[in-house]
Amino acid sequence: MRVALVFPRAKYPTGDPPLGVAYLAAAMRKATGEAPVIIDTTFAADPAGLVKRELEKERFDLVGISAMVTMAREATHAAREAKRTNPGCKVIVGGPHPTTLPDLVLAEEAVDAVCVGEGEETFVELLEAKDIREVPGIFFRDGGGVKGEHRKPIGDLDQLAFPALDLLDMEEYFNHWFQLDSVKPGLRGTSVLATRGCPFKCAYCQPTLDKLFGKGVRKRSAANVVDELELRGSQFGISGFLFSDDTFIADRKWVMSFCDEILSRGLGYGWGCNVRADLVDEDMLRRMKEAGLAKIYVGIEVYSDENRREIFNKRLTREHVERAVGAAKALGIGTQGYFMLGAPGETPSDAWDTVKYAWRLPIDDATFNLTTPLPGTYLFEKHSGAVELCPEDMDYYKRYSFKPGAGLDERRLLRIQKAAYLGFYMRPMRLVGQLAALFTPGGLQKLWSKIRRVF
Repeated sequence: MRVALVFPRAKYPTGDPPLGVAYLAAAMRKATGEAPVIIDTTFAADPAGLVKRELEKERFDLVGISAMVTMAREATHAAREAKRTNPGCKVIVGGPHPTTLPDLVLAEEAVDAVCVGEGEETFVELLEAKDIREVPGIFFRDGGGVKGEHRKPIGDLDQLAFPALDLLDMEEYFNHWFQLDSVKPGLRGTSVLATRGCPFKCAYCQPTLDKLFGKGVRKRSAANVVDELELRGSQFGISGFLFSDDTFIADRKWVMSFCDEILSRGLGYGWGCNVRADLVDEDMLRRMKEAGLAKIYVGIEVYSDENRREIFNKRLTREHVERAVGAAKALGIGTQGYFMLGAPGETPSDAWDTVKYAWRLPIDDATFNLTTPLPGTYLFEKHSGAVELCPEDMDYYKRYSFKPGAGLDERRLLRIQKAAYLGFYMRPMRLVGQLAALFTPGGLQKLWSKIRRVF
């Protein structure tokens, strides 16, 4: 069976490879001994043209398309191209978009079915299935509705083959990887996923994460994760990693065992991870630094504790944030803050309070995204009547999703966002770090990748 996996990313080239697609490719190779063709448009000058050309090269029997909500339009184009080049092929769409909106995705005639939730086991079973409708995890059109059987989350993540990064253009990803540049300029790095799921109920992520990965958190063993790090080091000469897990430190005992595993093998990698401020403690950070931690990423969202709690359902405070950031700084660990501007009901004064708070905090990097209620989240459910943009047009870097009057004026909000970045990075302590990164290999290209997301 000839299989293609399409990752139709058309905006904002990044150093983060599509791990979901790479996991599927690895699962197929482990089960059959053969690898799929991966069509990744991340760095293509003409993404649609690349998909067309690659699908025309041979008649694929199965075309899998991975899509987030913000890639919905490109996913539809890929599905239509797959059917045009081979009307008899099966087109399956997977990822967050069909998991949260299966009815919408299946409204497209070129899509035969969608994969809901985790895809590795489902994908392997599809390769041999006589009737794809009998595979758990696959949803399909049935009369006037949608039908399918949910699949239980994978019980033992260690059984999964490591993502098939060798099937991607990893040199391009390395050239765009800037995640640790402000604290360790010039590292050659990539992304790793050690856990799946999140125990928290933040309104901008949930219940989408629960639908994708099940409730709670499942973890690979520490030894299995470090095995992958060692493999990437020998395979690609990597010296840095960013853990893409939503909350890497959700299980303190596991974190400590991971650090012990790295230290026992004498590895000298630099790495970063997402943390939740109210879970951070100094002893854990100290041990993580001994194991190579160079930077933490903290979801701060807004200045107002009330807005953070009432709008985003995130029950942590500025005190938690300041304690975590202070502990990291005291240990020489870099910090990046994630902020959101333009939450429903927020005033210009609220937005500026958030910006000024970011300027004051002793953090190295910041992102100021526009509040975006992705379909399927609690944030969308609560404020759907105030949402103006269709899912395909949502863009938390440059587009404001809410109707005039329901949120801030878009032009004013974009001016605040640009001022936030300029005011943050023009401060001497941060400007030095950016200049140091600029003079490393590929530094100018990485800087441009950051700038084009906002300006």
